[in-house]
Parts: sequence; C-alpha cells; structure tokens
Amino acid sequence: MIKMLRTGAGVVIGYLLMVLLITLVQEVWFGGVSFGRSSVLVLLVAGPLTIAAAMAGGMAGTAISGLTSRTTGLIMSVLVCVEMFYLVATGRVAGPLWFDLLGAAGLVAGILLGSEIVLRKKRPAVRSVTT
Repeated sequence: MIKMLRTGAGVVIGYLLMVLLITLVQEVWFGGVSFGRSSVLVLLVAGPLTIAAAMAGGMAGTAISGLTSRTTGLIMSVLVCVEMFYLVATGRVAGPLWFDLLGAAGLVAGILLGSEIVLRKKRPAVRSVTT
C-alpha cells in the first residue's frame, strides 16, 4: 500500500513539476512557443529546455516513488500521450500535427530518460573481477 501511495505521489508531483517547468520555459521565458509564431532560434532553444523539464519531472517522480521501478515514468508517459490525444481531438493544438506529436514524443523521451538516470544512479555498480 505504501509503495502505491509513493508511486501515486511521484506521478502527481513529477508531472506537476514538469508542467510548471515547461510553462516557465515556453510561456514565461519565450512568450509562448508555437511552430507558426516562434523563430527557428526560439524553437531550437526551447525544444531541448522543454525536454530537460520533462527529464526533471521524471527524475523527481522516480525519486519520490522509491527508486525501485520504472512505473512512475511509464505512468507519466502515458499521461502525456492521453493529454496529447485529448488536445488533438479537441482542436486545442496550434499545429502542425507532426510538430505537436514530436513535442509529445520529446516529453516521453525526457521523462523516461530522467527516470532511468535516477534508477541507474541509485543501483549498486556491478564490478567485474579479473584475476
């Protein structure tokens, strides 16, 4: 039961952190990033920063959940996909579709990478013994 609560807390806090950081990057720092209105330079800078925000969320979520599995990162990734499906289905994305889907894929990759970094950092190193 405790593991489920920690995983749930990890998902919620990790996702909220990701959303806050993405909002900071895309809305506050760059005044609203979109394919049609943003310069190429803004897209080239905001893209990696947005992925870094997803990494931070994945790292936080995994650390909170107890560092034992990839479940938190997977759940967060599914939530990104569900959110993207909803936004596309309701016409709330600025488009083009490939741009928005690429953005969601970057978030999923960032979440999973952040989660993996935390998991690998906390696992004991396996050393080979040579004689």
